[in-house]
Amino acid sequence: MTNESSLDIAVAGGGVAGIVAAYLLSRRHRVTLYEKNNYVGGHTHTIEVDEGNGFPAYVDTGFIVFNDRTYPNFIRFIEQLGVSRLKSAMSFTYWDPNIGFTYNTTRPFADKKNLLRPSFWRLLFEINRFNKTTRRWLAEKRLADMTLNQYLRLAGFSAALARHYVTPVSAAIWSTGERDIMDFPAQTFARFFENHGLLSFSGHPQWYTIQGGSHAYVKAFLKTFPGTVHTGRPVRKIARENGRVRLWTDEAEATHDKVVIAAHADEALAMLADPSDSEASLLSAWQYAQNRVILHRDTSCLPPLQGTWGSWNYRQGPEKAVRGPATLTYYMNRLQQLSSANHYCVTLNPDHPIEPGHMIADLNYAHPTFDKGAAETQPDLPQLNGINNTWFCGSYFRYGFHEDAVMSAAAVGRDFGVEL
Repeated sequence: MTNESSLDIAVAGGGVAGIVAAYLLSRRHRVTLYEKNNYVGGHTHTIEVDEGNGFPAYVDTGFIVFNDRTYPNFIRFIEQLGVSRLKSAMSFTYWDPNIGFTYNTTRPFADKKNLLRPSFWRLLFEINRFNKTTRRWLAEKRLADMTLNQYLRLAGFSAALARHYVTPVSAAIWSTGERDIMDFPAQTFARFFENHGLLSFSGHPQWYTIQGGSHAYVKAFLKTFPGTVHTGRPVRKIARENGRVRLWTDEAEATHDKVVIAAHADEALAMLADPSDSEASLLSAWQYAQNRVILHRDTSCLPPLQGTWGSWNYRQGPEKAVRGPATLTYYMNRLQQLSSANHYCVTLNPDHPIEPGHMIADLNYAHPTFDKGAAETQPDLPQLNGINNTWFCGSYFRYGFHEDAVMSAAAVGRDFGVEL
């Protein structure tokens, strides 16, 4: 634990990890938050849409939902800020326009043709077997050192299960391509699915969204934060020398007592002018997938039958393109309980043109790619903290989600004697 009082601390990165780290450390120290974007929040990026009636719609484009089972630290954080939440309706729809096949996980027979499809009945039975087998193999510790693809093959599951269920659900959750998801560590996958109630047909957690859009918690943080915030200032270089930290942006150079690097692992490594062998080895193992994200009103990105629309809608590409990035559309009216006559969609990596007149925002987000090499670094990442006046935090410390970023930032706070 660092017991020094009134330190001058830089936090490099204004996503949720940086926000929580700055929030905690500012209770005892002077904190300066540096963010490369022109807004604080990172993946917490709410777009204000003019609906022409004097009441704008606040639509999220990155971080959207959280649940009451696996997000305890994030919930504690927003409750401390006095931020309200709303219940969200979660469902998943798989849509393969190549063969005219659609199903929704909560309304599997919304498309009546599924009643007469033997292949769909086989899929449902195999999903049940997959859930039971995965729980058993996880309990028996048989999934270590195995990829998801290896597990599916060894357990004797069909190509149909992989193509129509496991791969699309997983690629949607981690916003990654189908090829990358097959290289995902099977044990990490199974633990995540079990924790989130995805290995059963019941017992799912209650999901929530931030009332008024996820930017509400960022605004609440900024309103009470006593430190300094620099937006539009990417940190270009960090040098640790003479017992202090020198930090460069395009505008200036500054010296601080300590630095918390709350950026993606690859960005964190690029900032360091003098990475240690451990920093270079652990951080270089991480790669990130770039995802194009479009906020729009074009419902052609959703299945033709409106009754099958889910909160998450996965569109299967052609067989030959099965290895490409995941195409997924979030139906925001349902996820955020938007009271609007307009349909709002957020589409990742659209595989067909979106009507230009319906486009609202065109964005890019990077998500960590979880392969065996990256996952193997996670037990050692916390050991980097406190060395050479430097701390690290981010979602890559665990599963890649908001709660994981908050957990890692809370650990940094504890090193300075501050609890969330």
